[in-house]
Amino acid sequence: MSSYLAQRPKGGRFANVLRAGAAASAISGAGAMYLLHRINAIRHHPPAALRRLRGDASNPLFDLYPALADRIPWRPLASLPTPVEELPGPDGDVRLFVKRDDLSAPSYGGNKVRKLEHFLADAELSGSRTLITLGGIGSNHALATATHGQALGLDVDLVLYDQPMTPAVARNLGGFLAAGARLHVAHSIPRAFVTCGALFRRHAGEGKAPYFIMVGGTSRLGCIGHVSAAIELARQVADGLLPEPDRLFVPLGTCGTAAGLIAGLKIAGLRTRVVAVRVADAFPANRTTLRYLAQDVGDFLHRCDPAVPRIWIHPHDFDVVTHHYGEGYGVPTAAGERAIRWAEPRLSLDTTYSGKALAACLEQIATISGETTVLFWNTYNSAPIATPTDWAGLPAELGFALESHTLHARRHDA
Repeated sequence: MSSYLAQRPKGGRFANVLRAGAAASAISGAGAMYLLHRINAIRHHPPAALRRLRGDASNPLFDLYPALADRIPWRPLASLPTPVEELPGPDGDVRLFVKRDDLSAPSYGGNKVRKLEHFLADAELSGSRTLITLGGIGSNHALATATHGQALGLDVDLVLYDQPMTPAVARNLGGFLAAGARLHVAHSIPRAFVTCGALFRRHAGEGKAPYFIMVGGTSRLGCIGHVSAAIELARQVADGLLPEPDRLFVPLGTCGTAAGLIAGLKIAGLRTRVVAVRVADAFPANRTTLRYLAQDVGDFLHRCDPAVPRIWIHPHDFDVVTHHYGEGYGVPTAAGERAIRWAEPRLSLDTTYSGKALAACLEQIATISGETTVLFWNTYNSAPIATPTDWAGLPAELGFALESHTLHARRHDA
């Protein structure tokens, strides 16, 4: 995807993508699908360069289908496989397990690391030294990009749009600065795409070969990370670490994680049903986009290596739960906060994504009769988030919001 854009320093196709993004962000379904279609190209890199970057590291997808390793950019960032653990609590015959992707990397974990293993490889092989991405002011994707990009010596521009200020958002803002990211406030998603375009043109004009990563890290290349994660899970089932799950609960934001898992489970031959819990607006979190992404990444992998089974994603192969979204993106719900307290201290969850997904999981468990294995995929990070020594890089409007939140919290605690 983005590597193609990095080849065109004057904008070109990238400018069209950003214009499409600004327009499509006001549309659900077809608009999101069109935008993703425009950015899904994955550049060809010399196989020798791909091998050099991945070294001797093991990747579950490449282990199963070695021909893919000479086609898909990837570099190891994560500590894999992430463990699966059984959680106590549910009554009856239901067994509840958790996939600990919160432990995916010691510096900053969560689900985004699996995507960044592909994006940062593609960026390096494309000669890019500056990353540009967008997200909410407390975006986990943005913090993962900043943390892992900095570790590789890359400059990172984060374009941020509004979401409610919470303790987790405040921590992430500090993490952005601690990672050395440059912050740009755009307030709305359409404006964020426009700002990304302006930054891209400016950096390209300065010869910095910028690399754009889509919001949430969602594209064909990003989805491949969770196809591999599903194959990792299938290995753990085969090794007897857990029974084959009947249901797998995961947050549904920009759809990439859920889509990769849906496609990967099909490729791995597991019958596990993904239950995607919508935690973002209808753009881009909808059934149409989710099915498109899952089918697209499956088709791409089969084209790259015919040994990969051809899959077909039917509309009823997965579930989308919408009623835990609440009043808006990033707005905590009572059910989500109860789920977070239920999981403590064993798991660290957030009110935007993982707490709402676990709330839906616990709600469904209460209605299940008969022997059932349920897997909750923890997409949040549990590693400590660095605190900046200097807050000077925080844009004034974010500093104002952060100060107001801190004062309100102090009054509440008093």
